[in-house]
Amino acid sequence: MDARDEGRWPTLLALLWAMLPLAWHLPPWLPASCALALLLRGWRPVLPPRWLLLPALPLAAGALWLNLGTLVGREGGVALLTALIAFKAFETRTLRDWRVLVALGFFLAAMPLLFDQSPLMAGWLALALLLLTWAAARLAGAPPRGGWRHAAQALLLSLPLMLALFVAMPRLPQPLWSLSTPPKTAASGLGDDMEPGSISRLILSREPAFSVTFDGAAPRQDQLYWRVALLDDFDGRRWQALGGQRGERIEPAQGPVVRYSLTLRADDGRLPVLEQALRAGRDSHLEDGGLLRQDRRGDELARYALESRLGGGSRMALSPSRRAFYLRLPPGNSRSRALAVQLAANGGNGRGFVRAAQDFLRQGGFRYTLQPPLLGEEAVDQFLFGTRQGFCEHYASSFAFLARAAGVPARVVIGYQGGEYNQVGRFWLLRSSDAHAWVEVWLDGGWQRVDPTAAVAPGRLEQGAEQALPPLRLEGSVAGLPPAWLRGIRQRWQAAGFAWQQWVVGYDADRQRGLFRLLGLGERVDAASVLRALAAGMALAFLPLLSWWRRRPVVGPLPAGWEALRRRLEQKGVRVSRAQGPLERLKAARGLPRDDFRRLKALVDEYIELRYRGIEADAARERRWRKRARRWK
Repeated sequence: MDARDEGRWPTLLALLWAMLPLAWHLPPWLPASCALALLLRGWRPVLPPRWLLLPALPLAAGALWLNLGTLVGREGGVALLTALIAFKAFETRTLRDWRVLVALGFFLAAMPLLFDQSPLMAGWLALALLLLTWAAARLAGAPPRGGWRHAAQALLLSLPLMLALFVAMPRLPQPLWSLSTPPKTAASGLGDDMEPGSISRLILSREPAFSVTFDGAAPRQDQLYWRVALLDDFDGRRWQALGGQRGERIEPAQGPVVRYSLTLRADDGRLPVLEQALRAGRDSHLEDGGLLRQDRRGDELARYALESRLGGGSRMALSPSRRAFYLRLPPGNSRSRALAVQLAANGGNGRGFVRAAQDFLRQGGFRYTLQPPLLGEEAVDQFLFGTRQGFCEHYASSFAFLARAAGVPARVVIGYQGGEYNQVGRFWLLRSSDAHAWVEVWLDGGWQRVDPTAAVAPGRLEQGAEQALPPLRLEGSVAGLPPAWLRGIRQRWQAAGFAWQQWVVGYDADRQRGLFRLLGLGERVDAASVLRALAAGMALAFLPLLSWWRRRPVVGPLPAGWEALRRRLEQKGVRVSRAQGPLERLKAARGLPRDDFRRLKALVDEYIELRYRGIEADAARERRWRKRARRWK
């Protein structure tokens, strides 16, 4: 069995391990077919004929085109590379071919990072690198146990240089390559419209939406209202954004200023903002209505430093045309219109109407539920006077309708409320299940926040939707509060993931400058600072090599030449062990060509004379013999 046979299964198993994460991101038939092909290559060493492989390649490319619509970009390019590597396994004939296949495996191992950069994926990648390095060692002739040791040593020796490159290489605002990705839903999961059921569908998922850290003390949980979109037009069932807030001259209300940092993938260009933002962060800008938008959209993780002023409202000038816009209502829902007039008469003014409407919801037998009955055309009337069961979008929509019918300008706001505080990592994590809808009404010369859901389910503000809906078990959640030890484990895992996202995935140019400043490498990330960091990494990489060099066993010319001769014999197909003596090795090599055997016998005879016959040591002669032994072919 030669090195190709020794390294065949290690190589194929390493490729299978590197390929497995792609099963969650590519058409399922592709990873399954490639895995079966690699297993077949391991069990049947006989290669298929070329006339069978040549038509299979365009067929596979055509199938990928039909499934993905492209062979370039992230999905198309990764799928094509995966298929090509599987085909390459069926034309590996020489030892060089197997080594090329291992080299391709290192590229394949990096492909899942284009879809997922989580700590679990990083651990998977590290194990894939270990398996591929072990396969390379087996192809070089290392024994099974020795191959693992060599692979681990190689990765450990490369770790300091890898870290130095990661820290020191200039961080670009976007990758050098351009990846075309298919359209996808927003990271926040919120759209530009709202109708009954649109937000309740998001509540079923505990998918993280974004994380927040505050500079200093954080506001109370019931003050954490994250605005994403303003909906100002109502067609009787659906609220949508028509841009009625354009041209508003907003003066933030007087209140405490909070500074915070958002970390999210805002691939739809929208950023959640707490109350009214005072300024935009890097790569973002303020829009009318106090909303934040991203300047450059992308699927990568981004961090934004923001400022907001708390106060529950904003001062602004509302022109007559704007006032008329925020009072527009479609025909219908006559009972709700009559109710609004009655509530306004009882309240006496705008604020009195708000209190009266909240009392109506609080005392009217309404129920906060994720599974309300379906509503028909007169949705507001049916909800207020019929079902009286709904989620936050039902209450926000009905309250905004009542306000407009009572002559109070109103609009619906969708975003997030509350969040989960992680005491270990000291950050807030907001999920899709924290999506929420509330209302802003124009009172006393400014927009004031009103949350009608709080009148029906006050626990929603303090505990979140998950605990405010006890009969329903949300996806990925545990009914009721989990035990303290389980919460501690979960928070530690979340804190580790948050640190990973902040310092590894989110390691951008700003963080690099801060780290260089902390290490005393200067404010600017220029060529000199990069070279200094790389030099430090190289020094760390050479420290273990220097230690090994000092403690290495001193090998004379004869043992070194004898070991080189053994490797030459193995390359010619002669299996010899280190325990065999000179005569045994010479006997095992009798099948060699006559000229090769004659030169080998001369080397063995001289080795016996120098090593065993007690002649006076001649260092120059031993070095000449070692040189001839290394050159023997």
